[in-house]
Amino acid sequence: MSVYALLAALLLLAWAANAIASPRERRGLGLSSGTEFLLAGLLLGPTGAGLISAPILRDMAPATFAAASWLALLAGSHLGRTHKHRGPAHRRLLGLATSVAVFLACAGSTWLLSALFSGVSGHERLYLALGFGCAASETARAAIVWSAEQTGARGPLQHALMDFAEEDDVVPLLGLAALFALAPRAPALALLGAPPTAFAVTLGIGGIMGIVAAILANLEARRGARWVIVIGAAALVTGVTARIGLAAPAALMAMGATLNLFSAHGRRLHDVLATTARPVLLPVIAIAGASLDLHAAAPLWLLAVLVPLARLVVKVPVVAAVRTTLAPPHVPSRAAGLSLLACGPITVCVGLTMAAGFPGQVGHIVLAACLLSIIIGDIVGYAALRHELKNAGEWRPVRNAPTPPPTS
Repeated sequence: MSVYALLAALLLLAWAANAIASPRERRGLGLSSGTEFLLAGLLLGPTGAGLISAPILRDMAPATFAAASWLALLAGSHLGRTHKHRGPAHRRLLGLATSVAVFLACAGSTWLLSALFSGVSGHERLYLALGFGCAASETARAAIVWSAEQTGARGPLQHALMDFAEEDDVVPLLGLAALFALAPRAPALALLGAPPTAFAVTLGIGGIMGIVAAILANLEARRGARWVIVIGAAALVTGVTARIGLAAPAALMAMGATLNLFSAHGRRLHDVLATTARPVLLPVIAIAGASLDLHAAAPLWLLAVLVPLARLVVKVPVVAAVRTTLAPPHVPSRAAGLSLLACGPITVCVGLTMAAGFPGQVGHIVLAACLLSIIIGDIVGYAALRHELKNAGEWRPVRNAPTPPPTS
């Protein structure tokens, strides 16, 4: 398969994803994270049938990286834009704190264990620990939204779980910014001096471009022209940050957040950007599956298990501790935290960004850990979410779901 044939196939996949996801009654088709496309990519890639070869993946790397970074822009544009049943702020803060705790638990355990049996040492040990922390700390809000679109699930528990997943995309993306600031790979990055400066420049580039794009969008009356402004600004941020060795996804997150904050059309831009989530995610996750390298050393594969394990050992006790006040009057089970194991867009973004920025064993094993976490989250998280929402009386077929009252 040539690069052009692969690009055409990915564009067709993006079109099909958009066609399937657009009608409201069909948005629940497939798995929320696109795991089926991940497995298809693995079967077609160098590890499987070899229809997608390693040289083709290398040639496609810039486009893949740009698409993965676009997912971070979508996450940034969502910051501060909660669902219409906005819950108390303490639930979102607790979800953010839980994500930080998962990051620290996974990074700390990786740092300790990697020195014992994996053979990773020096700076690579730090990069692996931070990469695993970023891979572990997302909770896919899309999975909970997908449950509502598939079955018409509505109610206090579903809204509470959405609140938990509302803001935590910021943790892995800030982790990437810190990781790339600590690991200079381009000569231009040396001009920035200390890592804190590089970290601030990463967010600063995105923030400034977000403000510029917001001002231009405010001056432009045509919707199509505003869309071109956002795409152009995102491409510029991605190119500049990647060129100087910084984390483009973190910069795009900052751009999305400032665009939301300063644009008079923030809500409309957010809604338009949200429609691109599924069409971008499915081709990206298929390429991620094809890029998976199964030839890493066995100790590194054992370390990869730390990512889903850290999510499990932190989230389940946290949710169990607050379950009596989570969604009154219903009290979920002590295992309700399993419902928050699902991950997706930002985890894929982290994996592909690490594979591009650290092309050795560190990048490949972080990508593998991300994909492993996505698969486990789809299997365990979906089953747990369905169980909890059924017990709460919030899981029912769409045809039986009551028509929501009109909003004023």
